[in-house]
Order: sequence, then structure tokens, then C-alpha cells
Amino acid sequence: MNKELCERVLLECEQMGQKAGMDFYQIMKKAPAVVERWKPFILTAQQFWQRANTREEAIQFLLSLPDPKPEEFEKVVAFLGTLPYLLRGLLQEAAKGLPPSPGGRPHGLNPDQSREVCRQIGQLYGEGVELGEAKLRMARRYGVSLSTIQRAWKKRAIQMQFSRS
Repeated sequence: MNKELCERVLLECEQMGQKAGMDFYQIMKKAPAVVERWKPFILTAQQFWQRANTREEAIQFLLSLPDPKPEEFEKVVAFLGTLPYLLRGLLQEAAKGLPPSPGGRPHGLNPDQSREVCRQIGQLYGEGVELGEAKLRMARRYGVSLSTIQRAWKKRAIQMQFSRS
């Protein structure tokens, strides 16, 4: 992996840690202990996730396994019983450190797309296509709503007025 890609990966990992309110490298120091604790179950869990697409497939997979030792089985059952609460607590704690949603409607077109849409609408209008039909065609072509196209068209008109002043 080249240096630029390494830097990008590490930056993403560090930001993930910050969003969770933790230092990424402190998390990584604790990870081996967690993995070691659940090591006996990891391979089986991975195989189970790959084969348990339906209840029937899950049963078939579990029937193919040898009977576990009673103490191991009780550990797994206890862990599965607490897993939802554990995950909920971890996710809630991590969510507290996340920034709030930016809110508002998502942007349907970037500025370059808006200019291109307006140019194409003008071209179609010049070819005799009604303005409403030209806007509708652009909405379909760009996979956005008619309202998004109308906002871009209106913004273009406002920008033209300011550039003339």
C-alpha cells in the first residue's frame, strides 16, 4: 500500500475513534484482549454468519457441529442473552460522541450539474421544447425531482440578475 493510502486509512481510523469519544490507538491496545477472550467462538461465529441465511440453514449448520462442553455452551448462551444490551450500550455511548445530523434536504445536484442542467434546458427550449417538458426531461435524466430542477433553474435566473447589476 502506498504512503498516501496508508495516511488515508489511518486518518479514517483516527476520526472514527474521535467520533466514538476514544483514541483509536487505545482501542487497538484493548482489541487483542477482547479477541483472545472470544477466540474459541470466533471461527464458529464466522461460519454461522456465512451459512445462516434462513432458520433451516442455521439449524443444519448447528446440527453439523459437535456438542460443546456444558460450560462453553452456558457462556455462549449467556453472551447471546446479553448481546443486545451490550450492543445497545456501546452504540449509545458511541452515538453521544457523534456530531448531530446536518439536517435539511440533501443536495440533489452539485454546482457543475446545475449549470449543465440549465444549459441543456436552454438548448431544448431553443429547439422548441416547452420549458416545463425540458425541465421534466432533465429531472428524469439526472434522477432527481422536478422541484430540484426548478430550484436550479430559479437560482440561475437570480444569479443572472446579480451579474447584470
